[in-house]
Amino acid sequence: MANERSATTLQGALAELTSKFPQLKKVLLDNSGQLRQAHRGVLNGEIVPRPDSAMSLSEDDRIDFFTAIAGN
Repeated sequence: MANERSATTLQGALAELTSKFPQLKKVLLDNSGQLRQAHRGVLNGEIVPRPDSAMSLSEDDRIDFFTAIAGN
């Protein structure tokens, strides 16, 4: 299957992801359209402590999102 991704920034990747899967928008993004603080970004296996929406991405980059969970 061909890679149809064209985003060059984290913001663009999130826009493509939430366009393809609209139900994720309210889960991943806050009211201003930024990645919620409860989620951690991992770029190519490296944790990105504070992902910036303008963060550049290359064609071969892989982004994973994990939800931070706390409890007793």
